Amino acid sequence: MVVILGAGLAGLSAAYHLSDRDYVLIERESEVGGLCRSQRHDGFVFDFTGHLLHLRDPSIRDWVLKLLPDGYRQLHRSAWIHSHDTLTPYPFQANTAGLPLEVRLECLLGFIAAMSHQTAERQGIPEPQPLIDGLPFMTVCPPPQAGEPNFLDWIMSTFGEGFAKHFFIPYNEKLWRRKLSAVTGDWVSWSIPRPELADVLRGAITRSGKVYGYNPQFLYPAAGGIDHLPRSLAAHIPENSMRLECAAVEISAAKRRVTLANGETLTGEFILSSLPLTVLAKITTDMPYDLKAAAADLDHVSIRAVNLGVRGEPVHADAQWVYFPEASAPFHRIGLPTALTPTMAPSGHHSLVAEISFRPEDDPGPEASLEQTVSSLLRCGFLRSRDDIVTSKVVDIPLAYVVFDKRRREVLPELMRWFVQNGIVPMGRYGTWDYLAMEDSLRHGREVAAWIGSQTV
Repeated sequence: MVVILGAGLAGLSAAYHLSDRDYVLIERESEVGGLCRSQRHDGFVFDFTGHLLHLRDPSIRDWVLKLLPDGYRQLHRSAWIHSHDTLTPYPFQANTAGLPLEVRLECLLGFIAAMSHQTAERQGIPEPQPLIDGLPFMTVCPPPQAGEPNFLDWIMSTFGEGFAKHFFIPYNEKLWRRKLSAVTGDWVSWSIPRPELADVLRGAITRSGKVYGYNPQFLYPAAGGIDHLPRSLAAHIPENSMRLECAAVEISAAKRRVTLANGETLTGEFILSSLPLTVLAKITTDMPYDLKAAAADLDHVSIRAVNLGVRGEPVHADAQWVYFPEASAPFHRIGLPTALTPTMAPSGHHSLVAEISFRPEDDPGPEASLEQTVSSLLRCGFLRSRDDIVTSKVVDIPLAYVVFDKRRREVLPELMRWFVQNGIVPMGRYGTWDYLAMEDSLRHGREVAAWIGSQTV
């Protein structure tokens, strides 16, 4: 039997692809999905922050479409940046035309200067390497080397001082809640567009309409709520193979045994875990002390989602999400869910969700966050009046983004090897302590299932 811990996308995908084996899927919540869930509140649908399906793998795209045929909307990205009291299209580095002339000049001159200094920093970020044979998703970078650029170095050498000053530094310090010199640069290769000089020049003069990045098109459930995806996956899992409201509290790696909160024990040939790696290490009783301590050092930031149900049409009807680099707003990003599908709100209403990154030591608290968010939305014009707010719901996500730092690079390979060698396979965004899209978690589950098949032939 295979024991699967966590019914997020990775766990559900693994169960789906292990259909010819005995398995049991364990989930501590009362519903499947992990953070890929939705809440329905006063007629509004609020996701656990933004979840969009960017499906680059044709096989995964075909699979997802079959799970919910004709149930998705194909959408084109409409993302913006709010700064200097104006909205400019995403990405900032290729769309400065609407900004003050002085800002555009700073950005252009800084970008040209960065290009003219082709330093080692620009080439110094290593590519992730395979760690475990047969598990293609399990890749990690080697420990940091002397002289390797950190995230701040990479920003400066790639985009220059102007873009760093007006967007990259303030936005990312809001998100990561630390100086960017403490963040490594090994997560940026796929997520941050790097336009050519001609594109930067053109974008400073006029709105070009050229698209950049990994997500210019995406899918979203037409009926409203990203939870339609995990629920459609769960429909293919036999009822007797899934246990909800059931938490794992202890693991013996040597015995491949999982102890549940109710005292029940389960023993599996393999244990698959999408639990946060820090939690998995904490509850694994026979893990070496030094590895357990190393896992406890892994860092993350939390997200507070301030969800608002609002009367009337949105001020910016076409915007799907907006980035806020400036310190005047407490949030780093807002989403407008009804731009994805109108079924996210009752007729004649729309919704807003503001994402506020925080660490325990700088947490203002839910009530203060709600008030700061409403005040900022009024000030920047995304909310017409307080009286238009018909409902609000504040949701905290304690573990939202893993922090890419030197400690992660130093300890992750050893942690992963130990778990796999002892029959426990971490998977998914938090299981592998990585920065992943939903497609990646779906792929992890599929690849783990294939790997298990190859181990038992």
